[in-house]
Amino acid sequence: MLTGYSDQLSVRPGDDLPFRVSTDAVQFDVQILRLWHGDSDMRGPGRRETTLDVPVNGRYPGRLQSFPTGSYVVVPNHSDLHPTGDFTALVWFWPTRPGEGEQVILSKTAPGGAGYELGLNREGCAYLQIGEKRIIVDAVVQPRRWHCLAATFVAPTGDVALSIGLHPNDLSVLDGNPIIMARMAMPLAQDAPLVMAAALQDGRGERFFNGKLADPCLVSHAMTQSEVANWVWHGFGEDVQDHCLAAWDFSLGCSEAVIHDRAGRCFDGYTVQSPVRSMTGPHWRGNTAGAGAGSAIHFHEDSLTDAGWDESFRFRIPVGLPSGVYAARLTAGEEIDDLPFLVLPPKGKATAQLAFLMPTFTYLAYGNELCPEYGLNCVYDRYVDGAGVPFASARHPVKTFRPDRGILKSVTGERFGRHLCADLYFIDFLANVGQSVDILSDHDLHREGAALLAPYRGVITGSHPEYVSGQMLDALETYLAAGGNLAYLGGNGFYSVTSLSDDGALIEVRRPNGSRPWSSDPGEGTHQITGESGGLWRFRGRAPQRLVGVGFTAQGWTSTDACGLPRPYQQVSDRTHPLAAALLAGVSPDAKIGDFKTLGLGIGAAGDEVDRTDHDLGTPVQTIVLATATGFSTDYQVTIDDRREVNEASTLPGHPMLRADMVCFQTPAGGFVFSASSMQWFSALGHDGYDNSVATVTRNVIARMLQQDRLRPDAPGSLAPV
Repeated sequence: MLTGYSDQLSVRPGDDLPFRVSTDAVQFDVQILRLWHGDSDMRGPGRRETTLDVPVNGRYPGRLQSFPTGSYVVVPNHSDLHPTGDFTALVWFWPTRPGEGEQVILSKTAPGGAGYELGLNREGCAYLQIGEKRIIVDAVVQPRRWHCLAATFVAPTGDVALSIGLHPNDLSVLDGNPIIMARMAMPLAQDAPLVMAAALQDGRGERFFNGKLADPCLVSHAMTQSEVANWVWHGFGEDVQDHCLAAWDFSLGCSEAVIHDRAGRCFDGYTVQSPVRSMTGPHWRGNTAGAGAGSAIHFHEDSLTDAGWDESFRFRIPVGLPSGVYAARLTAGEEIDDLPFLVLPPKGKATAQLAFLMPTFTYLAYGNELCPEYGLNCVYDRYVDGAGVPFASARHPVKTFRPDRGILKSVTGERFGRHLCADLYFIDFLANVGQSVDILSDHDLHREGAALLAPYRGVITGSHPEYVSGQMLDALETYLAAGGNLAYLGGNGFYSVTSLSDDGALIEVRRPNGSRPWSSDPGEGTHQITGESGGLWRFRGRAPQRLVGVGFTAQGWTSTDACGLPRPYQQVSDRTHPLAAALLAGVSPDAKIGDFKTLGLGIGAAGDEVDRTDHDLGTPVQTIVLATATGFSTDYQVTIDDRREVNEASTLPGHPMLRADMVCFQTPAGGFVFSASSMQWFSALGHDGYDNSVATVTRNVIARMLQQDRLRPDAPGSLAPV
């Protein structure tokens, strides 16, 4: 086994970039590379890379490092949290995997067993454990329903009561006796933290709770059953607050890792492995704010957003290193793994007239897609309890962020390049035509805004800029309003609302609407990082048609995760407009564009996921449709976003929305926008040694951006690998 990760996806000259590696080999070798073309298919340019002679190259000791999966909350130890008299522990819980192993809800135990613990046993019944003695309620909890759990202790007698009940508005009935009473010894004081949704063993979580928790509190007297019932209905009244040791309100500070104690004793806690916040609680009644909105946290045993591995080596990016795509190649015996990273130009300085905006948000969003490794999730996955994963992190291996083709296949069984592999096709194309370029990233655009783009004559997107933040959209709009030129050479771009954590390691995506791999539950479409509404930008009034003239209309994916075959574009513009004439120069008016075999998917440059114009959604009125691809098979279906009803016409071939529109338009400030509207555009560039219709149009777009007559297909390569 050999894998690793770097702490960030993009860096600048002079930055230090730590790498963290896990291997069962005694040692491993490191070689820094510059990547040009990651695809080993020799029908195209083939894999191309350049080795760098840098001090970090060499041999390093290997070690295995594990994945500390599981989310929970830790409240640091404090003597006032040791019960020394009567007390009550209360918590609402919404289990998702009852009966799937023992699961701890609340724990304050020290080595040797001293302390107390509330949880669910292997049969799905609630228990209270004090020291070595355990009592169990004879009622099996129900999945995905809110239960109140209350444990009371009377110090002078040792009388204990453990009761459980469903929310009063839930008309279901629990089988069995919902309360048990016993006599137990006083919990011994323990020098240990209080933990929610797990227990700690040697500093690591275990016996994780799967599901939501809300309103946990500790009360310094033994509440009667009528007091517990009053709390169930009304929450924290003054009579409860007067005796509270701690009352944690999960609706406060959802963007933080801090769990706030609102009882005024400052017993704040912190989250581990990013449990999902901004979730609805037991008292939520469909309102967008108020009682129950955001009052719960969803915990999962397979959450992992920070592997926390020790550093294995560190690469200081040399001053003067050209902007580009690089990788640290790890080698141990027969095993090889490449860890890519992007090098930007020095901050505040452009080293080229053209910028390539690489979609690092999308790289993370799809990171580890279909990966069998437990805990390595992406936003296309579900946790083990079935809930959708809203987070993707750079602080663990991202195994799909690699230069070669992934595991996805066409309907003919051929693997094809997506994401970084596809974007490297464009890097190699630029080297072939001799066009220098600065590499930029989503992360840097989010942080720096329009100032990052301002120095460039033209900005070109990657093949799939699907996940974008409001800050990124603002920056692109500002750039275009100032006269900039933008080429959108992908498909399904500017689609999903995406948040970025302050440290840049974590993106968040919620899915209340649109085409999606899973759906956010009602009331849970709000991002915890920013507090904004999640889903599609289209449903927040910022459809991609407003920015680039086109937006997502169809995808070719079958139920078996195979992709339907692409189609070529048929020209529809008469070239009377000077912009249309310039962009189509060198392509015969009767020629289909991209009517040849691409790298992996089939014949045609329009495929995988494609876009269309729509003036109702904001396509500028001056937009010119240069060419359109139609005739897709029924493997391609119109997006859910556009379906208002379901009938036989919605799945028949030839649906008018099932097309890819190649467009251009001039902006009021004097710039222009070109949109290819297909994720497969880059896969067609290398055909016939970059001498083809797709490459010709791409050269024309760049030439227009740079105000040149034309880029020659055989221009000397200022970027050409040596």
